[in-house]
Amino acid sequence: MKNLTAIYEDMALIAHNKEFMPTGFHRLDDFLDGGFMRKELVVLGGFTGSGKSFLAGQIFFNIAKEGFKSAYLSLEISNEMVVSRLVGQFSNVKPTRIMCGMLNPDENNAKIQAKARIAPFEDSMIFSDEIYKLTEVEDVINNNGLDFVVIDFIQNLITNGKDEYSSMTRASLELQKIAKKYNCCIMVLSQLSNGAAKNGNLEYKGSGGIAMVADLGFFIVRDDSQKELINLQLKKNRRGISGAIFELYFKSPGGMISEKH
Repeated sequence: MKNLTAIYEDMALIAHNKEFMPTGFHRLDDFLDGGFMRKELVVLGGFTGSGKSFLAGQIFFNIAKEGFKSAYLSLEISNEMVVSRLVGQFSNVKPTRIMCGMLNPDENNAKIQAKARIAPFEDSMIFSDEIYKLTEVEDVINNNGLDFVVIDFIQNLITNGKDEYSSMTRASLELQKIAKKYNCCIMVLSQLSNGAAKNGNLEYKGSGGIAMVADLGFFIVRDDSQKELINLQLKKNRRGISGAIFELYFKSPGGMISEKH
């Protein structure tokens, strides 16, 4: 428990040491006064194939290159695919071709140049495709002094919940606590509820608790008629106004995502 004076002192310390983690998307960063912040739980939701992992991987790299110790914890795809996607974004080469070595001379040269662009920031990035338990997530944050963590995706986390609803509620609450305890920012990716979508609603799959505890809650919305367009909707914003939409563009085949100019 703290009194008002103690909280004012904490606020002064935060103001003195404030650090924003820039996502690299300038309109989004401007809207958020600089980017993500420590002690925040950020949720990015989207249907399968909507580009969640591509966008999260790009934000992960943009934050890591600013010197924030960052981790990408994949509970779905392999480390090799995560890194192949990152290299693919900078080389504009299809990630599966990179991972499997199916490159022509031009593609191989583009891959080499992309790896050279990424290499200077290696010390700020770690990857894992073997962590599935909440306790393991906390351990890796504590042991590595992490500033920013991506969890791809929350529905695959193993908890002690009896069903999907209780598991997701517990996972989201515990991740919020971990972000505060270790003074870091955690970004979780979430599948969306197919049942809610049939009624025209966007909801994170498994539990309303995910949206309830999120500091920033995003949804990716794609239009089949404009496959390159990604509408990133900010539906939950504990810092201020919600409802903002940011237009992003997906460049095939590599997957680089950019803002509309």
